[in-house]
Amino acid sequence: MLGLMDRNTKVLYTAPNRGHHYRYALALNKAHMLSAFVSGFSRFRPNAPLPEIENKLIRADYIQTIYLAGLKARMPQVVSAELAYLAKKEQDYRCAAYIDPSDVFLFYNGSGLNSCRIANKKNKITIVEAVNSHVLVQEQILHEEHLNLNAPWTKFHAREKKRRIAEYEEADFILLPSDFVKKSFIECGFPESKLLKVPFGFESMKVSESAKISTKLVVVYVGSISIRKGLRYLIEAIKLLDPSKIELKIVGPQTEISGIEDLVIPANVVFEGVLKGDELAHAYQQADVFCLPSLEEGMALVLGEALSFGLPIITTTNSGADELLTNGEEGYIVPIRSSEAIAEKLDQMMKNPALLHEMKQKALRKSKTLNGWKENALLLTNTIAGLHK
Repeated sequence: MLGLMDRNTKVLYTAPNRGHHYRYALALNKAHMLSAFVSGFSRFRPNAPLPEIENKLIRADYIQTIYLAGLKARMPQVVSAELAYLAKKEQDYRCAAYIDPSDVFLFYNGSGLNSCRIANKKNKITIVEAVNSHVLVQEQILHEEHLNLNAPWTKFHAREKKRRIAEYEEADFILLPSDFVKKSFIECGFPESKLLKVPFGFESMKVSESAKISTKLVVVYVGSISIRKGLRYLIEAIKLLDPSKIELKIVGPQTEISGIEDLVIPANVVFEGVLKGDELAHAYQQADVFCLPSLEEGMALVLGEALSFGLPIITTTNSGADELLTNGEEGYIVPIRSSEAIAEKLDQMMKNPALLHEMKQKALRKSKTLNGWKENALLLTNTIAGLHK
């Protein structure tokens, strides 16, 4: 049994990509809690090295590297899904050799079923990390949306889905980033005592002065142009408003099925493509409002970016936004699939400059209070150190 705040706790961690996972590995290592980090992130990527943890980094990336190469070659979706599934299994079986020296096995959903079972038999604590809602909730939301749009639907990989569900059941705990994700598991019958909420940290982007040029209300969207992100509902909302008074700028890459194929795009909707660094900062600086109409998202990091530029946010109940803003203060949280609700909030901002200004000030103040990755690291390590079987 692990005692409260036991800093002798040793954690074996595995994850398939970089994202926040490298941050988690670094946080555990800094707290002297990391026994090994088994990473599926390809060693051939330029940002793959992690020298801070030295020989604790174990690569399990051969199939993942093939998977990434196949994506570039535009392999059939059925093949890429199978490779993604096998890449996680590679991580799982690699972890088995590192269970004995560990007290806790923390693993990304899909990457640890076999090793979780071994760890449970050895009376280790097991934690599955779910960065999105329960897989059945995800599938239901996305399947409904594809049906609504008459878009081709590909079922979730059957063995991957079965594996994820088994991990939820067999792990002692489920680590998740937001109340939206937590609610999805409670609705699927999981007790709250099994759910560990550790919200992601946020970093403010470097903000420099830049005078806004347009006299219109400029709305910015940053994210992939995909069905999951619900962009069509934002575009339809813009079409409900006076085009002489509002403009939408869309920043991000387009997926093969975008969910907007059937829409007539008005002239006041501009696609900016993929922007990074100073160009992305400039897009935020030229905007008045940030909108993210996601249908399903564990916790959207772009929301923190937008707040750091003093942008009020309009987003959905399914974006993890409850962790970041108060509805009606720094922006609005609206139902999914509601162009009318988005249009109503944008119309309020257009017609009430004082309200918009006040929300901008509140957004900027809120950004200064958001937990960064240091606070996230402390919460993560404290949460794990305080667990017991």
